[in-house]
This record gives sequence, structure tokens and C-alpha cells, in this order.
Amino acid sequence: MAAFPPLPQIVGKHGGIFEAYYMQADPLGTGSIGALDAASFLKMSKLSDNVLSQVWDMSDPMGKGYLEKAGFFVALKLISLAQNKQEM
Repeated sequence: MAAFPPLPQIVGKHGGIFEAYYMQADPLGTGSIGALDAASFLKMSKLSDNVLSQVWDMSDPMGKGYLEKAGFFVALKLISLAQNKQEM
């Protein structure tokens, strides 16, 4: 299994925002967000499908087809970087 950095390292000072987004994407608290639900949520970023595909590949490196909290937080971080024209 690919190991992500610890959650505090991913979110930095934006932990509350990341948690709020996670609760929006997983309102039932299942602990995972399916590919279709995640895609719908991440498309709100207005990034291209190509960039979002790269985000998904890095957020779901094992190809599970869903994101747990760490993977979702990685996706949010990557989207933030892409939106700010920084390297993902």
C-alpha cells in the first residue's frame, strides 16, 4: 500500500477546511468516497479533465476506485497546487 504523509503534513494550517470538504463529500460518514462521487466533487475545482485524472492517479495509487480520507486530502492538496500553478 502506498503511504501518504501524515494528515497534518498534507493539510498544514487548513485542517478545518479539509475536514469540512471531506464531510461534504462523505455525508454519511462511510469512510470512503467512491470514484463517481469524488469526481463530481473534484470537478467543482474547474480544472481540466486531464489534470483531474492526474490528481486521481496520485490520490488512488493502488487503483482501489475510491478515496479514503488521506487520499481525499491528497486530492484536495494537489488541486490547490494546480489551481495556484504550482507543481503537483
